[in-house]
Amino acid sequence: MKHTKLLSIQGLRTEFPTPDGPLAAVSGVDLEVTRGDVLGIVGESGSGKTVLGLSIMGLVDRPGRVTAGRIAFDGTDVTNYSEAQWQGLRGNRIAMIFQDPTTSLNPVQRIGVQMIEAIQAHRDVSTDAARQTVREAMVRVGINSPDERLEAYPHQFSGGMRQRVVIATALLNEPDLIIADEPTTALDVTVQAQILRDMRRLCRDSGTALIWVSHDLGVVAQSAHRLAVMYAGRIVEQGVTEVMLKSPSHPYTAGLLASMPAHAPRGQRLISIPGGLPQLSNLPKGCSFAPRCAHATTACDVLPELSPTSPDHAVRCVSPLQERG
Repeated sequence: MKHTKLLSIQGLRTEFPTPDGPLAAVSGVDLEVTRGDVLGIVGESGSGKTVLGLSIMGLVDRPGRVTAGRIAFDGTDVTNYSEAQWQGLRGNRIAMIFQDPTTSLNPVQRIGVQMIEAIQAHRDVSTDAARQTVREAMVRVGINSPDERLEAYPHQFSGGMRQRVVIATALLNEPDLIIADEPTTALDVTVQAQILRDMRRLCRDSGTALIWVSHDLGVVAQSAHRLAVMYAGRIVEQGVTEVMLKSPSHPYTAGLLASMPAHAPRGQRLISIPGGLPQLSNLPKGCSFAPRCAHATTACDVLPELSPTSPDHAVRCVSPLQERG
């Protein structure tokens, strides 16, 4: 039985050991993703976005590990899956697209060999049938002359073309969920826009759910139905994209919006959030964002819960912006 609620995360905590004790890169994260949904996860580098994605995929390598919480995929608790169980899910029902395509492609194998293996690892099909599926996937992501491209090696492709290959590979087995971790950051702006359009179309046509991880709120806003903003390992605000862009409730979300180049008056300096992310080993008392927040008060010395303000919105702030006079 397929569940409409495809992914459900409750109280997720992922830790890494240090000489001074365990360090929580992800702390108390709650998330839900429904089928066909596009969820954007945004925040500065080091906020925990990538570790969250790796945790969902069961790819947090030791000594890092999930120490608390629950990850349910299509109604099944996968939190403590063995590596053998994960191998049945990864690349098949859940796929991940990484920021650097060179880390996902074997430099000494032809593109066709790698993509055909990605199919045959999960399905008992002939090489000819798998090759035809690969051809169709390459055309879907805008790669022309697929037969010629299948014989090429990764170094013979441009950065944008390699990323298209990785996206096509992620789509080969028609997964229920794709996690895209900063997949367009290193690409030309024109190529970035094209890949964004392609991903939106492919998810719409296939019903695949997408988690788009990025430090760039402007990029995520173009494709995500909902947003989750992360700061220092925690989600500080989540809700419908359109609502959050118009009326952010958390000062950090407002700061990310204000720092977007599109919001800067012509000829003036870009606005930036003062200070930087705190060290996870030495988080401030209470709200982690308080030292950088222009609205902080003594009430911020207590860590606020992620509290719902409506059925589709929640914020982790003792005094949300929308409630201020």
